[in-house]
Amino acid sequence: MATGYAAAAVGSTSRADVGARPRWRRRLAAGALALGCAIGAFAEQNLPGYQRKLELKWIDFTGPPTISIPSYGAAAGQKARFASATKRAPLVIDLHQWSEDQSGTLGDDARLDKLVTAKGWNYIRPALAGPNNKPSACCSPAIIDGIKAAISYAVQHGKVDQRAIYIVGESGGAYTALCGAQSGALPIRAYYAWVPITDLTGWHSVHRDDHYGDDVMACTGSHGSLNTAEARRRSPLFMPLPQKMPALHIFHGIRDGMTTSVSPEHSIRYFNRIATERGFSSAVIEPEVERDVLYSRTGPEEGSGRTVGGRAVHLFRKAGNTTLTIFEGKHEGLMKPTMRDLAKDWATIRAGS
Repeated sequence: MATGYAAAAVGSTSRADVGARPRWRRRLAAGALALGCAIGAFAEQNLPGYQRKLELKWIDFTGPPTISIPSYGAAAGQKARFASATKRAPLVIDLHQWSEDQSGTLGDDARLDKLVTAKGWNYIRPALAGPNNKPSACCSPAIIDGIKAAISYAVQHGKVDQRAIYIVGESGGAYTALCGAQSGALPIRAYYAWVPITDLTGWHSVHRDDHYGDDVMACTGSHGSLNTAEARRRSPLFMPLPQKMPALHIFHGIRDGMTTSVSPEHSIRYFNRIATERGFSSAVIEPEVERDVLYSRTGPEEGSGRTVGGRAVHLFRKAGNTTLTIFEGKHEGLMKPTMRDLAKDWATIRAGS
């Protein structure tokens, strides 16, 4: 790749131009070309290492192998990446981003699959219905059944402590995680949702002219204009809450939505709904605080010393077993603090057994 680039850059000059140059310039150009070729050859030989560190965050280049999960309920057969523990341990379900499938992994600070398997835990990343661009995706019944199927596969083929099954999602994966939490149908100990989409109607209005807007139209079977009733039916913000809300931890970068795709408003409105409907009115985020977060990008906890993954926390609220953390960041998910929390929780489980 680098060799081709160097050759193209030099080759853009005509032979006549080169021939007209003084000899020292021709030698300098030849030397530069040789150096470029040498650097290119080195880069090509070592490119996978550089790509692992810099470029291929979401590409499935290493990690747990891909397996096949049979159909279950409304869910078709699906691919997944799966790694079993060698002794009884937690299961972490890695829910893919909006446009992804089982390939890749979550994590802007560290790869979730690497963190989970380094602990010797069970890991699975199901494809579900693949990218959210079809009616069978976007929190359809098939998605909940697909998560059930992934859990069943992991329990049958791994060594899962069924008291410690966790779901982690980022962006579109966090959107799916919230749908799972609200279904009341999954045996999940706790959910970790980073920068979630909660309102497809509002998200479509921001992205009506790009592929995300097209995806929402496709998910909702819309033609011409958005089917708002269907979009609301597939939005966590408007879905019915279960009788008992599982432990849910929501995180959102305070600068998301400025140049990236999901405003913190999605998380704030969703948290306020849970706090209101579950009788925690004192936890509701006040309009003036919300305005500061969305327009001034500041919050009342700024300067308090509270951090998550080394990032300053601008706002923290708790309503029962639901928490909201607005941190210094953009559209990103931090897996190191997530795994620290999960390890502490599992230690609590074992201490009580």
